[in-house]
Amino acid sequence: MALSSLPWAGAPIPPSWHWAGRGNPGPGVTYGIGAVAVVDRNVSPASRPFVFVRAEDSHLWILWQRPDGIFEWVDQGGKVDRPVGVIALDDRPEGNRPYAFVIRDQHLWVRWWNGTTWLWSDQGQPPGVNLFRGLGAVTVALKPSMSPAPFAVVIGSDGNAWVNWWNGSSWLWHSMGTPGVVGIGSSMGVLAVTDERTGEQSLQVYVWGSDGQLWLGVTDTVYSRWTALGSPPYPSIIGGPAGAAIIKRGPGQLSQACCFVLSGGTSNVWVCQDDSWLDVGAPLSDHYALASLGAISVPDSTNDSQYALVFVTDGNNSVWACRWDGVKAVWEDHGNPTGRTIDAGIGICNTTYPSPGGPPLPNAFVRTTDGLVYENWEQ
Repeated sequence: MALSSLPWAGAPIPPSWHWAGRGNPGPGVTYGIGAVAVVDRNVSPASRPFVFVRAEDSHLWILWQRPDGIFEWVDQGGKVDRPVGVIALDDRPEGNRPYAFVIRDQHLWVRWWNGTTWLWSDQGQPPGVNLFRGLGAVTVALKPSMSPAPFAVVIGSDGNAWVNWWNGSSWLWHSMGTPGVVGIGSSMGVLAVTDERTGEQSLQVYVWGSDGQLWLGVTDTVYSRWTALGSPPYPSIIGGPAGAAIIKRGPGQLSQACCFVLSGGTSNVWVCQDDSWLDVGAPLSDHYALASLGAISVPDSTNDSQYALVFVTDGNNSVWACRWDGVKAVWEDHGNPTGRTIDAGIGICNTTYPSPGGPPLPNAFVRTTDGLVYENWEQ
């Protein structure tokens, strides 16, 4: 797809997007673990953001929005060595429950809400395998008859990708192996993808291989397969992850997984959809996608579709969002928190409101260089 064919947008800044400072826990924030939207139906049908970070004291901290709208920091203790990911498990009539997966002392640990209180659980490790890094976490319903369950994906000392998942009665480990002789580098995104023809979901894991290619691992916890998806055509090369999301073009259409990457050769954002690579361009300001802040799928309930929303920074410390529906890309300038320099993304979630037919609205949380958290949210 030629860049000249893309319908660009960039000015003015969309009036529906806002910035708000959310402070820090006291100790500065070192990195994010993720963000999820949580609903407590005993209070309201609306969902509210829960943001999980590691602070300078090595503790897990939660920034959550109370029912009265006030944001509050809560120390969850523990020790976080590496992030894995967060989920919100919707398995109870009263609402969904957050889980935050981290690596601590080469074990997988989870901080989770049981409906009454917060608990730490040591998930252990696969037999004889130490855990080094996390790839992500997601909820998956393998069969239409099954409830969504937590799935956390990590890399072990054997070089394999390992899945820790709940089968409805116990936690199990499943090895996804590796992409042949290729080593697994960084995570490019983890998704639960629905096949509308059967109602089944599969766990799909995108990784950056040691050969410089994007690889896709797919598993149903019985069989796993890896597929090489290549890289953008020269002079573009994969320079880093930009997130993964699911798009759907409308009623009767199948969900499609997309992985977004930053190009180390052209400073553009590229999307890999199925086995095709498409250039979706870069921020209009300086045509330079500097750093990724994450990606999310945004449903449109009016036409049973959903698009991907990808956040990046440009070279001028502004945040730009690219809306991708599988056909066209539209870029929006979201500006920045005045007087702060954005350092990294923390997490993005879709919150909902109790108004009839109210659409999901994205909330993107970022870290600044002075260890503070800022929210870029759509009203």
